[in-house]
Amino acid sequence: MFSESPLLIELGRVRFCAERAPGSRGGLTLVELLMAMAISSILVVALGGIVTATQSAWKHTQGIEDSQAQITATFDRIKMMVSQAGIYQVSGQPPQVGLAVVTNSWNSIDIANTLVVWTGGRNGGISDQGTLTRLPKINELLIYTSDPDDAHNLIELALPDIDSSIDFNSSSFNSTIRSAISSNSAESALLSNRIKASQFILSGNPWGTPVGNIRFEIVKTPSDSNLSGVSPGTSAWMNLSWPQGTASATSGLRQIRINYEIQFETAERTALNDANSPTALPFFGSSSRYYAYVP
Repeated sequence: MFSESPLLIELGRVRFCAERAPGSRGGLTLVELLMAMAISSILVVALGGIVTATQSAWKHTQGIEDSQAQITATFDRIKMMVSQAGIYQVSGQPPQVGLAVVTNSWNSIDIANTLVVWTGGRNGGISDQGTLTRLPKINELLIYTSDPDDAHNLIELALPDIDSSIDFNSSSFNSTIRSAISSNSAESALLSNRIKASQFILSGNPWGTPVGNIRFEIVKTPSDSNLSGVSPGTSAWMNLSWPQGTASATSGLRQIRINYEIQFETAERTALNDANSPTALPFFGSSSRYYAYVP
């Protein structure tokens, strides 16, 4: 006797039907497999986007930290040197502090991107000598400006080989400083290589050289105009805006404040003088020098 066969013939077609063991599971159908693959693909794409976004955020944060480190070191250096600026008084003139902001012409626009400090050199110390009765020398100056060869660099210039005198009140002071910056004797120290550079656009095309986004401002309290024509000891003299109200019948405490704004890149540049980057952030700082003003 033959047992009942699982082979069934129905309407001329042969259909095989395998009996399943109790508790066993069947395989995935084609539709289920396609759905699983689609879900897996979506997850892979989503995870890839998360990884890419995380890497971008990390690079941006790292760039900000690098820029912050450079700007902190740069501002600390400028602040220290401004606080040590020397003072001189010659020919019976009022005392003059060795601080000045020089403008440069960029495509017919004057920009105040150069700070000159009379420090005695890179090591400073000229302020320890009190009020001097001679003019400063060029080799005792430090100049903070944009690198003429690469607008992305903020540099500190010294001119140790030029021992000629210079008067901060001279009408030729600005032109002398501009010439010194481009001279072969200038020795530069790099403070930052992340300065944002701007390019002048004319009729849709770059025109002229890029310029670093650096701006200095000098503020005197009391101002030169307020001091002009005011005699010591008078009520007008005593009513001037002396810092902390410190003034006597013969002298007054004067403040020279240097304000600066510098735009720093948060991303590494890809080419020399690569301008028009959208990743820059502005940083602001200030430094002050106080001295006794005696007309």
